[in-house]
Amino acid sequence: MNQFVVAQIAEENKECKEFSVRNGLPNFFSKAMLGDSVKVAYLGGSITKQEGWRVYSRNWFKERFPQAKFSEVNAAINGTGSDFGAFRLKEHVLKYKPDLVFIEFAVNDSKTDSTKIIRSIESIVRQIRQANPYTAICFVYTIKADFLKTEQKGLLPNSALQMEKVADHYGIPSINFGFEIARMVNNQRLIMTADVKEQNGVKVFSPDGVHPYPETGHIIYQNVLQRSFEKMIPTKANALIKSKLPKPMVSDCYVHTQMVDIKDVTLSPNWELMDLKENSSFSELGNFLPFVGKAGKSGETIAIRFKGHAFGFFDIMGPDLGRIIVEIDGVVKDTIYRFDSYCTYRRMGYTIIDGLEDKKHTVVFRSLCEPFDKTAILSNKEKIAKTPEDYKPNNLYIGKILVEGKLLK
Repeated sequence: MNQFVVAQIAEENKECKEFSVRNGLPNFFSKAMLGDSVKVAYLGGSITKQEGWRVYSRNWFKERFPQAKFSEVNAAINGTGSDFGAFRLKEHVLKYKPDLVFIEFAVNDSKTDSTKIIRSIESIVRQIRQANPYTAICFVYTIKADFLKTEQKGLLPNSALQMEKVADHYGIPSINFGFEIARMVNNQRLIMTADVKEQNGVKVFSPDGVHPYPETGHIIYQNVLQRSFEKMIPTKANALIKSKLPKPMVSDCYVHTQMVDIKDVTLSPNWELMDLKENSSFSELGNFLPFVGKAGKSGETIAIRFKGHAFGFFDIMGPDLGRIIVEIDGVVKDTIYRFDSYCTYRRMGYTIIDGLEDKKHTVVFRSLCEPFDKTAILSNKEKIAKTPEDYKPNNLYIGKILVEGKLLK
């Protein structure tokens, strides 16, 4: 990294701090102080899905404002970024009409291009405010081992830095959990990674450098959130404030996203519809994907027509997964593997293809269920050796089609 880039990053980060209040959360606090029903949504990845800061913060809200009735919307999905968050927001968050939305994607967006981060995060913010201008929004930034050296210098990792630009533009408060972790590691009061929760009397943050132990790292996250919220609490409840929506930062943010059920698109005859909640090997995935279409042989198709500039799919990945061919406007564009180095178990996945011209498009997804070398892809190669039968099928399990724009018949 050259001196100019280092200087530029330092300049952008010079105002970085643990907590930025900006316009605060006046509507959230007013409802809580008046004893109303308050619904809090948590949109993020596996760190938020854990029984950690999400649960601790919800319980603290109940203790801090005992007169209010708090409920939760858990919209956290492992391994997902802000791009997918923009597509699933309506179905997973907005339909529940939340009063406060936490947004947590700094870790999962760590390898995402800066312009895409800004577009996706701004898309989420604008959709929330268009749905209800009284809904409060708060960004939270978690940490992983790769971020540690940066945060020990008092600097934000790039993903959080890009989100801060959106927070500034829209007046959204942000809380960075990472600075406290970095400070404690610096002071030898915390160990970043170990397979035990304590070593020689010093607490350990995480077993893998990413997912905090609920008894240690998540407690620290909650302490940071709690002291940040205490700084925002007004002396009395005030009238609700309607947020203004400024001009967008980017011209191609996602504002008309939708997830279309697999049952509502055109399928070739041999797709098998599966109810995941009735299938024991898939049941834990059924909360977000109640139904999937299964293709077990090559050549099965899903066809859609839409007007817009992005599309994709929401599916399941795992040991028995194959590949999918994507055709756009009659031209084959890509072959996408639904099997990767982590596919020793079934998990939810997604693919988004964007950058299209904003016009009418015809898209065909075509199954490719022929054998390929999974051993070369899988990081834990012993798994295939132990249970080779699990890896022989090359199926597809697609639950939703993602569309930015208007679906056409």
